[in-house]
Amino acid sequence: MGAVAVALAPGMALSAASVAVAAPAPDPVVASGSDWSVTTTPGGYLVDLKLDEPLPMVNDAPTIIVDGEPLGLAQESEDGLSLSIVTNDPSVADATDVSKGWSSGEEDKASETTETPVTEESPQSRIMTEQLDALAQAAAVPDPSTLGQYGVTEAEYDFGDQAIALAAIGGIRGEMTGKMYLTDATGERPTIVLLHGRHTSCSGQGANPLRWPCGPTQMNVRSYLGYEGTARALASNGYNVLSIAANSVNSNDNQLALDYGAQARGQLILDTLSMLEKANAGAAVSYDDITTATDTVPSVTTTRTLDEALVRATTRTDQPAAPSGVTAASLKGRFDLDHVGIMGHSRGGEGVVSAATLNQGLAKPFGIESVLPLAPVDFGRMTLPDVPTAVFLPYCDGDVSNQQGQHFIDDSRHAFDDNVLRSAVWVMGANHNFFNTVWTPGLYPAATSDDWSTRDTTSSCSTRDSTRLTAAQQYQVGVSYMTGFFRLTMGGETQFQSLFDGSVKPSTTATSYADVRVMATQPASSTSLVTDFTTNNSLIRVSGGATAAVCTNLSGRTVSQSLPFCATTKGSSQVPHWTPGSFAPNVPEFPTTRFLWTGASTTDPSVPSTGQLRITVPADYRDLSTRSQITLKTAPDESVPSGTDFTITVVDGTGATYQVAASALNPLAINRMPGGTNTTLNKIVLQQLTIPTSTITGIDLRDVREIRLTAGVGADGTGTGGVYLSDLAFDTPSVGTPVVQTRTTVNIAPTAVEEGSGPGSAEVAAYLSRADTKPVTGYVSVLGSASGAVGIGMEKVTFQPGETCKTVTVATLGNSAASDKGSTNFKVSATNTSNAVMGAQAFNNLTVREDDGTTGTEIPPVGIQGDACAEYEASLAPVPLAVDKEAVAPGDSFTVTASGFRVGEAVLFGFAGADLGVVIADDAGAATWTVNVPVNSTLGAADVTALGAGSKRDARAAVSVLAPTTTVLAAPTSSTEGDEVAFAATVTGADVEGTVSFTEGDTVLGTADVVDGVATFRYAGLAVGEHTVVASFGQTATAFASVSDPVVITVAAAPVPSPTASPTPGGNAVPAGTGSSSGDLASTGLNVSLWILGSILVLGAGASILVMVRRRRVTE
Repeated sequence: MGAVAVALAPGMALSAASVAVAAPAPDPVVASGSDWSVTTTPGGYLVDLKLDEPLPMVNDAPTIIVDGEPLGLAQESEDGLSLSIVTNDPSVADATDVSKGWSSGEEDKASETTETPVTEESPQSRIMTEQLDALAQAAAVPDPSTLGQYGVTEAEYDFGDQAIALAAIGGIRGEMTGKMYLTDATGERPTIVLLHGRHTSCSGQGANPLRWPCGPTQMNVRSYLGYEGTARALASNGYNVLSIAANSVNSNDNQLALDYGAQARGQLILDTLSMLEKANAGAAVSYDDITTATDTVPSVTTTRTLDEALVRATTRTDQPAAPSGVTAASLKGRFDLDHVGIMGHSRGGEGVVSAATLNQGLAKPFGIESVLPLAPVDFGRMTLPDVPTAVFLPYCDGDVSNQQGQHFIDDSRHAFDDNVLRSAVWVMGANHNFFNTVWTPGLYPAATSDDWSTRDTTSSCSTRDSTRLTAAQQYQVGVSYMTGFFRLTMGGETQFQSLFDGSVKPSTTATSYADVRVMATQPASSTSLVTDFTTNNSLIRVSGGATAAVCTNLSGRTVSQSLPFCATTKGSSQVPHWTPGSFAPNVPEFPTTRFLWTGASTTDPSVPSTGQLRITVPADYRDLSTRSQITLKTAPDESVPSGTDFTITVVDGTGATYQVAASALNPLAINRMPGGTNTTLNKIVLQQLTIPTSTITGIDLRDVREIRLTAGVGADGTGTGGVYLSDLAFDTPSVGTPVVQTRTTVNIAPTAVEEGSGPGSAEVAAYLSRADTKPVTGYVSVLGSASGAVGIGMEKVTFQPGETCKTVTVATLGNSAASDKGSTNFKVSATNTSNAVMGAQAFNNLTVREDDGTTGTEIPPVGIQGDACAEYEASLAPVPLAVDKEAVAPGDSFTVTASGFRVGEAVLFGFAGADLGVVIADDAGAATWTVNVPVNSTLGAADVTALGAGSKRDARAAVSVLAPTTTVLAAPTSSTEGDEVAFAATVTGADVEGTVSFTEGDTVLGTADVVDGVATFRYAGLAVGEHTVVASFGQTATAFASVSDPVVITVAAAPVPSPTASPTPGGNAVPAGTGSSSGDLASTGLNVSLWILGSILVLGAGASILVMVRRRRVTE
């Protein structure tokens, strides 16, 4: 087809350019109810649900449920009064019911309902009680939060509510605010940053349409002040601590961020470290607080220095801080940024993992060596290498009730060749909020609550239950264990190691009341992993009345799985290991082996099973004497009502055995967790069985050949039972060795395709930031619904060493119906990576363009997609653009030819920063545009651009816009040999600063600069005869070159003086000038006024002078 050109209004962005007149479209609504609708949209359907009031600001994320089936995470509208999601699941066109849910389940949050839940709690069995009572209790360690020897200085800083550009969240700005807890210890000190989660940002009456900053009648809820116990304990022990504010992210993440704010939070931590880096070096620190313009009030920029920010925090009207005396100068040399720890609560927990991975993508990363996500979300299934990590998981979490942060440990533990400790720290009886005093009723004046329903009076998480922690107890557990983790991993205080390595049931002297359960993966250097139970292999054999099979995920996935489901009767909140990742709902989760057995009698259920599982120990791992313990992770199968049991047998090379019952090691690992019929509780969490090698007798520890698991009878009193199994290892507890290094990152390139009229496909490019020397894997998910659509594709991609890009093909669903949208975006993610980390572009969009007409404004055609990787690589740097002229004058025109574009895509041409118009690329992928250069164009170099709407191909050329010039040369037409000849070149034009060359043929007589439009030059080296001289003005960055008409100068021989005659002046004398000379006889810079006078005389009498000279020569 031929190229079609469509002119655009100057400055119009490509994504919004109108390329066709919108045609009337049929009613796009295909289903609706009183508060919901389903409409057609490019690539599928848009489901929209109206809300009576905005959702509570919690850390969980909302979903939309259609006829009982969750479609995935929903986007909140800017006013908070509706939810929407795009899907191409055709069943929604026949929807009869649409409702709101949460990623952790369908249940309302405590603040949303007045219903009183009723739980039939399964009574703790007598057998389990006896098992627990029989265990020897480990001695409590000295409490890590005991105040240390150093004093603490506290100072808040406040650069303003819009002082920094936030990352990946719609281009908005946020606060640079926080509180410092400075140790009195001298010198550079290890630094810890604390980040709160998603909680109410602004409390109080009054409209706030921008959501952030808070309105004039609202109170800024300062969540960053809620961790003071931990901050003060750490500072008193020699650490500098900052607790930072992130309310601007909280106010906009669900509306504007593809990843719901993880990257924005992570980058905020890195920006804080950058601020400290400057302050530590004594460099100036300042930020621009730029307000948002409105229809009536323009934007205002206020620049504040660090000193001013420290003062502003004490003088603001909303909750001013106490004066501290801290100045910017006093912070010089205080922060050791080679040793950094970070803690994040809730969405801040995902934020600190994001900070660590973003940091690993930097060329010069900060020294992050300890990461603590507290009650975190993990929407993105991130993996984290090289850093000791402890994920704190409260069992009675009423916000993130599926404890999805467990994935951080599950996914990372074997994904890298690193050497660090990873711990899951379960805090029984703890809710989500009470780790932060600002969120706790009675401790802050606004926006506080118990996230577990206060109307619950029957479950084990009810405040009436003896196992539920009080707010003060829970806060102390948080302070003790958070302080302990940083002092262990950053300070090397190994007396706190048993709190996190899973070797014993942990306790501190200040928290002896707490039921804390730790499951740990030891560093690789101190671990012999016999099997992780993720694959069926010949070293694992089952016998008797038992079966063993590898399983993964919770049932209900929408992409076929290669393994059976691990759980089919439990809800998402009850299976943290297998709760679907919100942005990776079909990616395999925590593969384990499901070991099931049946009783040996068909008449007596109490008869034990004959089932047994045998694991052969690989030859390299048989020397158990070098390790301090055997560990195994296990939990009772979902089919077990109360509890089961099995025996572990260790066999050496002679057949000698040592055996111990699982119930004698840790009854919590083979009995049901509390909760009874509560659909959020009664969870399945694999817990740790530990056999200290010091307790193993009767075998040769240097030659362990086999581990046997033999079915037993547990609390259920039946021979039928089962367990989930993971990570059988011979190990020795340690922290390992954190490494600060740059890692390869995995990313997604944005792309766009035409909708089409029926089923089709599109390609998405997954790419690495650099080639790696090891294979890199990741999972690419295309999201749109949980039950079909453009999206719910999922594919594992593997980059072999040296590869940097892989294409993933996903299904699309086109139609012939018009809609009210020009395009629809489908979220694409790259998650659960190994040997690389998620990059800053791990989330991106696949855009589907409406090509059947729209009641709105059409976007430009995106054409026929090519190879996604080739298009991505071509978009990395501009490619050459062909122009028929390299220099043009204002008012002139030239032709631009762009090639290599998609067939049928709109190519936007631009010149000197202004959009010119759109051309549809022809069948060869080429497009041409004639550029008419405005007469008022700025002189100098100007960029000519061509940008593809779909391919994002960026072609560029530089064209010089030059002012025309004219050069006129004036010089005498005659001269005498040996005399100086004065030349004057007058250059006219818009910009004539430059240089003039005076030449005779190929010989340059000299050069002179143009001064006030004239270049002057004197030359005395012309030989006798005629000389044709021209003046050439050289092209500059703003002016064309020009050449004068030639001037012919006749030079006569010098007269021979008579011996008796008095010497007379000869030739045409001219006044001497000033300037540089070219050659021994040349002189430039003639006095202009004298030259003009002389030239007038010459022009008036030139002929007679010439005659006189000739006559004189004859007579002589």
